[in-house]
Amino acid sequence: MYGLIRKNLCLWGYGKAAALFLGCLIFSISGRLDHGISYEQHILSAVSDHYYLTYFMLPILLLSCFSFLEDDGIPVISRFHSYHAYFLGKWLGTWAAAFLLTAVQTTAILLSGMGLPFGDQWGLPAGAAETELFSMLQQIFPAPVQAFLVCTLYQFAGSWLIFGICMWIGHFAGRRGAVPIISGLYMLSAVWLKLPAVQNLPFTGFGHLLILHHNLGGHYRFAATGVTFLLLPLAAILSLRFWWRGLPHIQLRGRGMAAYYVHELMIRKNLLILFGVVFGITLYKGMGHSHTESGTEWIYTLFAGHGTGYFQVLPFIEQWITGGAPLYLLAVFVEHTVSGQSVFVSVRGKSCRSLMRGILSAGTKFIGIYTFLWMIGGLLGAAFIGCEMEGPAWNLLLYAVLMKFLDIYLQYLFMLCIYLFTKQVSVSFLILAAGNLLCVLPGALASCLPFGLSGLMRISLMHSGIGVSAVTAFGILVSFSLLLTVWLAVFGCRKILD
Repeated sequence: MYGLIRKNLCLWGYGKAAALFLGCLIFSISGRLDHGISYEQHILSAVSDHYYLTYFMLPILLLSCFSFLEDDGIPVISRFHSYHAYFLGKWLGTWAAAFLLTAVQTTAILLSGMGLPFGDQWGLPAGAAETELFSMLQQIFPAPVQAFLVCTLYQFAGSWLIFGICMWIGHFAGRRGAVPIISGLYMLSAVWLKLPAVQNLPFTGFGHLLILHHNLGGHYRFAATGVTFLLLPLAAILSLRFWWRGLPHIQLRGRGMAAYYVHELMIRKNLLILFGVVFGITLYKGMGHSHTESGTEWIYTLFAGHGTGYFQVLPFIEQWITGGAPLYLLAVFVEHTVSGQSVFVSVRGKSCRSLMRGILSAGTKFIGIYTFLWMIGGLLGAAFIGCEMEGPAWNLLLYAVLMKFLDIYLQYLFMLCIYLFTKQVSVSFLILAAGNLLCVLPGALASCLPFGLSGLMRISLMHSGIGVSAVTAFGILVSFSLLLTVWLAVFGCRKILD
């Protein structure tokens, strides 16, 4: 058991813990700036923040699950009496990662509240955003500190259970099949509050397993989650006891490195995820701006992104979802196929340079398909809200799509560079998130930062004097992209198999 725990922590890496600490600290500090509340009320509000838990903590948790998806070799499994005993031991061994995530989050939350006055009372200032949440929790807990402790312990147990669910899915669906399944379950959890029809279903999503107050809204909601906590581990053990899928076999198709990587990345389920992101954001923007009359205004709204010098939660989440979705799939792809553990790399790899060319080629095509979907989404969205696409609107659409391609391509190259040095894809993802957060910095320097520069709010197009010029923004992304591409092709390829 101790060996499995140590192995899981080594596979998991500590970059995800650093990402969680930084993101939790930023969300918690931004929450305490709104109004004067006590220290105890602040930490309860931070640990129950729906946007932080759904759009930041849960993705990091799910990304952590991919470190444990693959089974160990036959020598390790044979040490246990049966496969289901091995799986149970491996799952129980993930408690250390779940505990570490919970401890890191708790530390960031406690640090973010330093300086606030103490007062373990439920009373809030007038107009506080947490009034509805606190009124619900007040009926169950006598004080905010007790509610904070219970919410923290609930998140630890939920994280542990989510690890087991994802490992179970990965065993039967394989790593490639688990990506769209887990992503689909996450999307259901992300839109749960937005779709009343989904709320009325006895469906227990990841959000219910992680966020305590999501289970307090209905008469049967808490009971449904409790049954899930009990039945899912039992179903996993029984299914593994009587149905062991066995060790996966790798089938190679196509010729050359690029063909293999394209086959691994361009699967139908990955493309459906990209389509779902584009369709969801376009539909959300179209319903929120249905009275837009100009095609140029619609394209600007669709590709607005997040400005500089301030921080708004929803625009930043939207920007991170649109850019982070393909990068997340590419991160999973890089961690699986580019690492030294890949059988294909060790068997079929003829040279480091051919490996790097294949990686860059597959990633470029993948990003190109994603940005093409955004072009189709812009046209269909304009038809949906009744906007006429005239000449200026077409020019703005083409420019916005090109900038989005360059922006995501640059971040993909940057992620590869960091991965080559650290061998931790989570560290690369952390740095990308931090780079996108730099848009909150004031001044002209933030406007020239390459991450997120495809957002039209950072470019002086429709609003003169705001952001950099269109030519300057294009030049920044092209220059950095060419520089990183040349470095990866000439020097970075030497470190790919280290």
